[in-house]
Amino acid sequence: MINMTKNERKCVRYLTHELSTAARAVFEIELTLDNELKTTYDTYKLIWDNYPDSLKEFDEQKEIQLKSKTVHRNINRKREVINRVTFSLAAITLIFIAYGYFSPSNELSYTNQITTNKGQRQTLYLPDSSLVILNALSEIQYNSDFKNQRNVYVKGEAYFDVTHNENIPFIVHTEDLNITVLGTAFNVNTVLDNKSVSLERGKVNVLIKKSQNSLNLLPKEELIYNIKTSDVTKRNFNITKALAWKDNMLILDNLIFKHALYKINNFYGVRFKITDEDINQKKITGAFKEQDLDEFINSIEFIADVKIKKVNTNEYLIAQNHED
Repeated sequence: MINMTKNERKCVRYLTHELSTAARAVFEIELTLDNELKTTYDTYKLIWDNYPDSLKEFDEQKEIQLKSKTVHRNINRKREVINRVTFSLAAITLIFIAYGYFSPSNELSYTNQITTNKGQRQTLYLPDSSLVILNALSEIQYNSDFKNQRNVYVKGEAYFDVTHNENIPFIVHTEDLNITVLGTAFNVNTVLDNKSVSLERGKVNVLIKKSQNSLNLLPKEELIYNIKTSDVTKRNFNITKALAWKDNMLILDNLIFKHALYKINNFYGVRFKITDEDINQKKITGAFKEQDLDEFINSIEFIADVKIKKVNTNEYLIAQNHED
């Protein structure tokens, strides 16, 4: 017996009209949001459309054949051959689906890949002229042809300003979320356990892959999804603070040093470290726009009253300032 995935069962139930009207409507919405489900459905639809007869019709025909074997013998033989070919095709297709389902989609589906290093931010334009800004230690994958589909895969953090096309939705795939838009500007962050989608303008639909739940975001709203607890939060956010990085600005808003280090290290591509617990708990607030590393160090020393020493290549120690 062939073990079917959840998506495969849903596709079969939809094609055989076993789903209720409400369930069919939900399934049709999911088809527009989940690329993997759409691929599975298209494969099963192809088999369904090319199947010679339904099983019910085949059983009814079989009863008639038992009553009149001589008249229907040739038809029966022909259908038996066709059915064998069809079931063989179905088995081969299921093997293909299983391979595609268990293989990383982001490795198989995209022809272009761009990654950034620590301290690096990169701007690029996609084939439909949509703007993308990648933050440090991030990755985007996409195809060269956007004529029929506009799909990208993102890891890390990226800002999108999507070219409007009501006929071809733009879908951003991440490990945990799918974001579907027509034309809008938004930020995606998958770096930490709290995955976020922050909408600057337009409208997006966010699908949580694990639960298959989705919700819409309006301007100045963001979704926070915690992959450990599965908690989902929808809230308003400060656009300037959330998107400052794309304008080469680092904002530290009343953060203790311990929590600010990741943002600082990622932004400048170096490693600042602290061994003094008093400094770890010291709060810092500041906006550092287009400052190089030396300028940033001078600013931090002045604002936080600390001393920063270079201890190794790309490694700095933040210590107490003992000067009177």
